[in-house]
Amino acid sequence: MKNLLLMRHAPAADKTIGQTDFDREITLLGQRRAGEAGQWLRSQSLQPELVLCSSSVRTRMTLEHLLSEVGHKVPVQFERDIYYGAEQDLLSLLHGVGNDVDTLLVIGHNPTISFLASSLAHEEVSFSPASIAHLHFNGYNWENLRAGSCKLHVLYRE
Repeated sequence: MKNLLLMRHAPAADKTIGQTDFDREITLLGQRRAGEAGQWLRSQSLQPELVLCSSSVRTRMTLEHLLSEVGHKVPVQFERDIYYGAEQDLLSLLHGVGNDVDTLLVIGHNPTISFLASSLAHEEVSFSPASIAHLHFNGYNWENLRAGSCKLHVLYRE
């Protein structure tokens, strides 16, 4: 069985004049919540073996604060498709993950991350900032990940 951890970035600041959405940072509350999410992962003994993270500033900051509490180093791939892509683009990224990875963390954005989780679990999954959906996938090959192929184990919300 594989563990798929889908996370929405932590609370972000509003855009300032001249700033792009891509460049928004997380707030001080967001920094705290991202760290608390990392503590939750550690308390659940969920140690990601790979992180796929949107390349936006707020997801990178979320990742930084989360990993500071996880307690071990994790390989990270920054993917523009997580920011710009749709649900199917994220699913294609997941299909490319090596089968040696049993616990995968994806950090992205709403509404795409919610749509993906809901499709995979075949039930509505709603994300607030810094939420993590822990999905169980009974396959051995990430290429077999499809709509309805996962079970929502728990939804962590701060």
